[in-house]
Amino acid sequence: MYFPPEEYETRWSRLYEEMRRRGYHTAVIWQRTGGGYDRAGNVWYLANYASHNIGQEPAASGVGCAFAALIAHNGREPELHILQPDYSTMEEVESRYVAVDRIACHEDNLAVGVAARLRELGIQGPVAYDGDDFLPAQMYRALLAQTPGIEWVPEDDLVFALQNDKSPRELDVYREAGEISSQALTAFTQALIRGERQSDAAARAAEIIVRHGGGFQRLGCHAGPHGDDALWDYPLYGYSRAAPKTGELVRAWVIGPILEGYWLDPGRSSVCGLQPSAGQRRLLEDAAQLTTEIAAAIRPGRTPRELGALGDRLVRDRGYQADPGCYGHGLATFWLGPVIPAGSALPADENDSFFGLDVPFHEGQIITSEVFLRDPGAGLAAFEDIFIVGADKNELLTTTPLIFW
Repeated sequence: MYFPPEEYETRWSRLYEEMRRRGYHTAVIWQRTGGGYDRAGNVWYLANYASHNIGQEPAASGVGCAFAALIAHNGREPELHILQPDYSTMEEVESRYVAVDRIACHEDNLAVGVAARLRELGIQGPVAYDGDDFLPAQMYRALLAQTPGIEWVPEDDLVFALQNDKSPRELDVYREAGEISSQALTAFTQALIRGERQSDAAARAAEIIVRHGGGFQRLGCHAGPHGDDALWDYPLYGYSRAAPKTGELVRAWVIGPILEGYWLDPGRSSVCGLQPSAGQRRLLEDAAQLTTEIAAAIRPGRTPRELGALGDRLVRDRGYQADPGCYGHGLATFWLGPVIPAGSALPADENDSFFGLDVPFHEGQIITSEVFLRDPGAGLAAFEDIFIVGADKNELLTTTPLIFW
């Protein structure tokens, strides 16, 4: 494991503290991995476990392939529950990588096995569960049928409350991941500027990340007139085999769990050949400057709502339209709140804890600053930086140049 056992023990203590604050003795935290990372983070954060399975297999292969559940009960060390490895050799577990001691394997249906363990523990009444937005109906139906004495209460922001506060060790990982992602993004962008095929440019970024022992979810890019229609090219991968032409606007993005499951998503825009038109130069330099100004304005004590209003004003002052979206967000084992609204894009529930519109930023948070500007004659320019919120000054993690000329 990358982190020592005491790092996980602290996380478990904080989890139980949050559970008590919400009125729970028991929580079940679900995970889906199997070829994806977007719902891997919470169990990875608490147990350092992810499935090697290649995807969410058909139910005939056993209900719950590529899923896992972590049971946290009455202050005990959490328990990891997975499907019996007989259903897929890729479900085998190397315990040296896992932070918890108890790993239970279940036959046929993971949800039925989890329910049996909850009955064995004598658990009744309200139980928090994290996974309401992705747990398959066939597993949830089994869970309900097998636990008539339990009231399942969705609490999908339970672990978010923990991950929004980083430990010193986590910040060190982010510093290393920031350097890796910066090297990758720089190589990616420079290759597009030279006119290399998108796939070749993405391969340069991938090589850097993998050589450092990391991973990614997507390496997205685009170029030319079609780049006005979408942020990235070919839908399945985010890059195509096309090459940008001299004078075309290019964009590159590096996204995913760059190191030890921690996400970064920096992006850059430039011009192939570095001979921008007057309109392109203005658009790109304005977007880059706005990205820097918004980042500098994110300080402890200020709120996302305040920063959203500031961002809208700065964009309009330069003569652009403030489109709905965001000017930044939090990061951990996936992207998360707080979210800085752009173009007055407020959530339906302004008190939603995920968005945290009125919750002040604090020292040690990982936050992004991002700007997307459109000009009908020049195209779409987009930039994203990542930094640690500091008491006196923010610490920039992404060091790829904003402007390459």
